[in-house]
Amino acid sequence: MTHWRMDIFRFVTLFGFLGLTTSFGIDLSDLQLKLGANGSVMLAPKNNSNTYDVSLNITETVSSGCPSLMNAASLTQMELVIRLTDSCRYDRMVPPQKFDENGEPVAIPIYARFYIYVMKNLDSSDLQFNVQGLLQLRYKDPRLAFSEYMPHRRQPIMGEQGLKQLIWVPHIFLTNEQTSSILGTSAKDELTTIYPDGTILVSTRLQATLYCWMNFQKFPFDEQKCTTILESWMYNTSVVELHWETNNAVSFDTQLQLTEYNLIGSLYNESIRVSNGTVMTHGALEGNYSTISFSVLLTREVGYYVIDYFLPSVMIVTISWVTFWLQADQTPARTTLGCTTLLSFITLSLSQENNLSKVSYVTMSEVWFLVCTIFIFGSLVEFAFVNTIWRRNNDLQLKKRTTKYIVKSTFVPHIKKHRRHGYKRTDSTMSTTSMDRSCSPNNTVITIETPIIIGGSLSREDSAISLDENDENESSGGSSSGDSTKEKPPQTFATMTPKEVSLWIDRKMRFVFPLAFILFNALFWTLVYCL
Repeated sequence: MTHWRMDIFRFVTLFGFLGLTTSFGIDLSDLQLKLGANGSVMLAPKNNSNTYDVSLNITETVSSGCPSLMNAASLTQMELVIRLTDSCRYDRMVPPQKFDENGEPVAIPIYARFYIYVMKNLDSSDLQFNVQGLLQLRYKDPRLAFSEYMPHRRQPIMGEQGLKQLIWVPHIFLTNEQTSSILGTSAKDELTTIYPDGTILVSTRLQATLYCWMNFQKFPFDEQKCTTILESWMYNTSVVELHWETNNAVSFDTQLQLTEYNLIGSLYNESIRVSNGTVMTHGALEGNYSTISFSVLLTREVGYYVIDYFLPSVMIVTISWVTFWLQADQTPARTTLGCTTLLSFITLSLSQENNLSKVSYVTMSEVWFLVCTIFIFGSLVEFAFVNTIWRRNNDLQLKKRTTKYIVKSTFVPHIKKHRRHGYKRTDSTMSTTSMDRSCSPNNTVITIETPIIIGGSLSREDSAISLDENDENESSGGSSSGDSTKEKPPQTFATMTPKEVSLWIDRKMRFVFPLAFILFNALFWTLVYCL
């Protein structure tokens, strides 16, 4: 069938040429037809009397039926593309081949560039973000070079999805994508450009939702690095190698704005991923696959959290200290103030924690929440303690009115022992008893203890113990009276009522709590900005 069409084409062209020779006055009787070996038709004179020799090459197809590119300059762009991608000279299922100096096949280098229009929805709870950008892939396919047939043409061949379907295009996918799509309204936003030397530039405007493995240890003062990974799907490193462009590999739109984060830069990298029976990243295919990636460096804007979380929490903790200026017997006021501040702070913290993904490690916001809760709860515990002291009936006997002895007597009460079965006898008692026995052995001496009240505030037990201690001191002093004539001065005591102790504790807490909170803030903000 092919040869039959070729013969018809030759004769139609020949008859057209004969018509031209007749119009020029050439006698066709002096000519004879000759068929060349390459399929050309020649007109030659029958004898040597004439001086002209005309030949016409009307070869438009080769013997195999492959369209010719000799007249490429007269072809339209669509006709040129169809002839370049004809199945007789191009197979879109086979990648282009490249050879080194020794004739060995080498991998095809594919250069990528990514231009980011929009980054949005950086969700901390779902660990993902959305990106819109332009992805460009550049490689060279010598089979599509047309500079040999059209040396004077400098314009490339440009087309959309239809042109892309006619040529071989590498299959590149996003490794960490959740969803992705090619943007476009009436048609997909794809542009394929073929340059005269065979360089192919495939541009695609896409949108993708990508996973970003975030670290929230310093939340909300964290810095995140969200990575986008592009990888060859079908061909391993022996066929395809991915590289970033030398200039402007990853760039951002000048109007790009983020709501919660601040863009501080980007990093890009080239690597190789190994796929085998253990790590199956490419289905049933095994081998080393080329991978390129770029990471967007983001730092969180803390203005929102400082104004809406940290400053209100500082105010709530400060309000809880008002209870130290109220008396210990004002139970309703101090209880209401402590519980209200505690519940308000918990509600404030929960509104912030709901926006954060549940993680197994401790974050900086949780440290802040825990310590502030301890301060508020500590004010409630302090009230319960001073209220208990306020309701005591007995005064505190102190050696000195100092913090050491007040705290010791308040937290570690002195256990008073009452001796019911006898007391240590002093020297005077022993001497009196011995004298009585010597005078009258049949008489019985009965000693009656009389309680002595010192200062009007000691009980019977206190008086007994004080007298016993005085007796012991006198007995020890009497034994050493022969060696020294100096006597130990009597021990003095200070007395504080329970109300005085409660007021003293509240006054101390007015300084202890704020000072401790200031020290915590100094340590907290140092860890935030110095680590």
